[in-house]
Amino acid sequence: MILAVLAAATVAAAPPTCPGDNTPEINRCAEVRLDKTDDTLARYVAAARKRLKDDSASAATLTAFDKAEVAFGAYRDAECEAVYQDWIEGTIRTLMDINCRIDLTVRHTHVVWANWLTYMDSTPPILPEPPDAPPRP
Repeated sequence: MILAVLAAATVAAAPPTCPGDNTPEINRCAEVRLDKTDDTLARYVAAARKRLKDDSASAATLTAFDKAEVAFGAYRDAECEAVYQDWIEGTIRTLMDINCRIDLTVRHTHVVWANWLTYMDSTPPILPEPPDAPPRP
């Protein structure tokens, strides 16, 4: 019995990942996390484009890179809209959509880093390896 009380007290004392007393507050916190994730991706994409230009990449390579970024945006929108629709009946639908966007953006940022900001030899990467996704609320 004492262990159960202590365990409950420990859980209750842990701060929530996205504090909030209601759905709009939690969603707003998640939106801030998404904004940060989008900003990180934008920084890595800009660095990748700069590297391509600095390395005198072909116009075809730059065009293909830009096309891939547009395709990623379209894929993210479509996938996360599907997630939103799957949860349409619940108040959690917006949070599920935001978490989907965060997860996909974090993964894509890592792909950009691995493909365009690292080198095949021991040269250090242009930017550090991007962080994993922040914990979900």
